[in-house]
Amino acid sequence: MIKSILATVDGSVYSNSVVRQSIQLAQKYGAFLRFLTIVDIRIFKWAVYIGADGFLPMIPTASYQKETQKILEEKAEEVLKKCAQQARKTKVEFVSTKIAGSPVEVICEQARMVDLIIMGRRGEYAPWGRKQMGATLDGTVREANKPILVLPKEYRAIRKMMLAYDRSPQANHALQIAADFALRMKSPLIVLAADSDSMSGRKTIDEALEYLRPFELKLSAKVSKGRAGEEILRTCRTEEVDLVIMGVHGHKRLREALLGSTTEEVLRKIELPLLLVS
Repeated sequence: MIKSILATVDGSVYSNSVVRQSIQLAQKYGAFLRFLTIVDIRIFKWAVYIGADGFLPMIPTASYQKETQKILEEKAEEVLKKCAQQARKTKVEFVSTKIAGSPVEVICEQARMVDLIIMGRRGEYAPWGRKQMGATLDGTVREANKPILVLPKEYRAIRKMMLAYDRSPQANHALQIAADFALRMKSPLIVLAADSDSMSGRKTIDEALEYLRPFELKLSAKVSKGRAGEEILRTCRTEEVDLVIMGVHGHKRLREALLGSTTEEVLRKIELPLLLVS
């Protein structure tokens, strides 16, 4: 059950997708929505560190820091203002929050008070980055303990979903959330098991379908042979799904240092909304 949603916005090209999707989900669930924008204090710390250890002195003056922070604060206020304008057009209850700090630390701290985090694939420096996930998303996926909905730049209505299932504890949690999502969104759900052993794959699918039986969803099942990451991405294309749901495969306490290879591959290559569940 999702009763509260944290939507992180920064004024980047991804923010519109985050705002639209978060409002839609808040409406479907009757959930409380929290818009969060962060004034990144690392800018100031970076300048001080470079000044102390670099070849040339670059320690910013007090006036420079004050003016820069003022600009960032004003930008954050404008971002939240635009979010509020869109939310007020609906009956969604929401609050707008501006916090100064390190983005990953702030998001993970705020995540303690919500059921779902929604983030863009990249942040405000996306035009200059590679076609991969942003640093803030990467850090949040490794450290947060709540489901994270990762969105592409363009908003995409969710009409068809796919769950990648492999019987792991994370996937079992994802199974529960996928059932609830499909029920709320009234969306067909495909369950995919990627396994080199057909019998093992069938057992995995049967387990998922048995759990989903009471929900009376429109279901289809698929067993694929091959590497899980490749099969998930391939099935996304062939089945034309709008949302992929999967467990965050990590290494227990070491997840913040090393994500599972399947999670890493899908997260970096997928161009669809992706719901990661730990």
